[in-house]
Amino acid sequence: MIFDKRTERIVLAIFFVVALCIPLFLEDNSFFVGKVTTVLILIVFVMSLDFLVGRVGLVTLGHALFYGLGGYLFAILAPEYETVNFWIYAMYIMAISALIALVVGAVVLRTSGIYFIMITLAISQMAYYFFFDSLEFGGGDGLFIFMKPETSIFGMSFLDLDNPTHFYYLALLAVLITLMVIKIILRSRFGRIVEASRLNPERTEALGYNIFAFRLISYVIGSTLAAYAGLLFALQYGYVNPQFMTWEMSGTALVMSILGGMGTIYGAILGTITYEGLQYFFEHFSEDWLLFMGGAIILMVLLLRNGLAGHLEKLLEK
Repeated sequence: MIFDKRTERIVLAIFFVVALCIPLFLEDNSFFVGKVTTVLILIVFVMSLDFLVGRVGLVTLGHALFYGLGGYLFAILAPEYETVNFWIYAMYIMAISALIALVVGAVVLRTSGIYFIMITLAISQMAYYFFFDSLEFGGGDGLFIFMKPETSIFGMSFLDLDNPTHFYYLALLAVLITLMVIKIILRSRFGRIVEASRLNPERTEALGYNIFAFRLISYVIGSTLAAYAGLLFALQYGYVNPQFMTWEMSGTALVMSILGGMGTIYGAILGTITYEGLQYFFEHFSEDWLLFMGGAIILMVLLLRNGLAGHLEKLLEK
């Protein structure tokens, strides 16, 4: 069974049932549907980071590099005033992102611990300043996407990405696919070796496994999923700019992962929804919302040492 914990199955069942029904009750409220779509895209991004940090053991503050790259690659590769096929360009972008992740990973994985954190942060910030200073790529304003792609498969199209509800379901599908891909990987022999290399790298290496290769492949997988999330975000809002690549973006995703329960994967859903919910509440509560937001996060981290998923598992796995 892919989802072996009772808590996981309950949380995911409730999430997907509610998520499937949201547009049905908010058909006339495209603004709210759009906000929830953004949350779904962030869940994909946080899941990809949770996989790297919580299950592979690669704590990075440069994950947003690939989030921004997904959007920039589409804006650069797609014709400005021509409709392209979403699935074909998504594969292009994921393949290019995987190649870039392979090169970056081959460099950064030569380090570990605090040095790995610093070098991933440095590379992400280098990319940020490159795009920020580059007039060819729009500088600080970034690039605009004027034509959303079509989604036909063998001549049949089921989704119109100009329709907020259709885009919502595309984002929900991305959450499901990302979740399934990561869970299948973790349940495989490859996933078990990756887990072993995180828990006891010396013994794993003594058994003859090339830890560097397993971590590099994992880094490529996580980075490629992040690029797909960035592509969806750029298409939803019709632009991409260097802010996608800031360390704050990586840091925020890391906080969401910790809140949800690092390494649980499904905890990314809980953490992202909780973080975005708190932000929405405090933004409308006070002008000093950042102060209250920070206090709430600190309190939750102190009280829920294993995140929301860990707390729910204590209650439901008895």
